[in-house]
Amino acid sequence: SELLMLVPAVAGLVGSIVLPILGAVPDGMMVLFSGIGPNAQETVAVGVGALAGSTVMLLTFPWFICIVFGRVPLKDGKADYANKGKAPLMGSGITFGPSIKTSAKIMLGTTLLYLVMQIPASLLEFRGDDTKEQARGEHTAALVGLVCCVLAFCGYLVYCYFDANEDKQLAAVVEGIEKKQISIAAALQFIQKTSGSQHELLSKDRGRLKKVCKPFFKRYDFDKDATLTKDELKPLLHDLGYWPDSNNMGKIMGATNGGYAASRLNASMDKDGDGKINFDEFVDYLYNFMCDDTKMALAPSFHNPKYIKYDEEDEDEEEDMPQDLAHLTPKQQMRRVIMRSLWMMGLGTVLVLIFSDPMVDCLSEWGTR
Repeated sequence: SELLMLVPAVAGLVGSIVLPILGAVPDGMMVLFSGIGPNAQETVAVGVGALAGSTVMLLTFPWFICIVFGRVPLKDGKADYANKGKAPLMGSGITFGPSIKTSAKIMLGTTLLYLVMQIPASLLEFRGDDTKEQARGEHTAALVGLVCCVLAFCGYLVYCYFDANEDKQLAAVVEGIEKKQISIAAALQFIQKTSGSQHELLSKDRGRLKKVCKPFFKRYDFDKDATLTKDELKPLLHDLGYWPDSNNMGKIMGATNGGYAASRLNASMDKDGDGKINFDEFVDYLYNFMCDDTKMALAPSFHNPKYIKYDEEDEDEEEDMPQDLAHLTPKQQMRRVIMRSLWMMGLGTVLVLIFSDPMVDCLSEWGTR
């Protein structure tokens, strides 16, 4: 399916839609074939068990790797990523982003779909009905559960599609900031124009603002101690349009001296009074700055159109074309790539179909023995 990334018309659908569907094929086939045959009531447990086992492994194993290899020393109960020292076993941890919380809610929500079938089935079994009577009584609940699962899966694909496109756009902006192709004012304007509200950011938009602010914070943090001092704030003054002896500094900062203006900026940003500006204080100040139309109008704004595009006709990132197709015309390349991708995905699906049934029998016999 990665070959489809070379086709601009469908490149945005590969990671968000094609891969989730292909990933569900093996587990779906295992459950399907385990429910086919004369002894389906018993063998279907094999398919469900394989589905549950693979899901648990995909959830726990990557999470374990992230925690073990991504942990850093803790400071005041939080992960201190500025500390490059060795992470002790009992005094280390990680910080996870908002996407983890969103994914957890999605998983809990989809788990509730099992209750659509499980509650009626439990009631019928509690009543003492035999297998045939239970099956007749579960028909409607099974149909309702199937419809709910299909709708939920389609909704998840839509969510993945929009989330993937937005992440791609935001990643391009962050890359432009890191290459100094986007000013801080232009980056804040991007957040304004792509957010649901101009002045009241939702929690998701707040997270996007933090991603945009992070490379600027690293740029000003010369000593890499995860805080900004008064001297480190002077480049920020310049980037926001507060250069010495300018009308901008006099109007906004009430000062024409750069050092004094930096002291005033430090005092206005320093919420906890420790004399230094941490990342959260930096983000809060830029959020308030973004909401002030007067300050935004005076700040110098520039960006490379390669990184910030507001129209829908954005150019897709170029992917490497296979060498055996490089000599063909673009039209021929697209045709060959689509055909190659389709037969490879088709072959993989056929292999799954061929081996799913004997795999179910093997697992069932293994469990019996």
